[in-house]
Amino acid sequence: MIYTKRGVLRPIVIPKYTNIPVFIIKNNLRSGGINRERYFELLGKCR
Repeated sequence: MIYTKRGVLRPIVIPKYTNIPVFIIKNNLRSGGINRERYFELLGKCR
């Protein structure tokens, strides 16, 4: 899945793997300008 966000220079790519490697999550957080706490907050809302 590929997402874009205004103000972010490159798209955020999330593979459709069962388990997503940690380095992909970290790269996406850095690219999207999201900190770890915000990530877990958003992840909690998706469950």
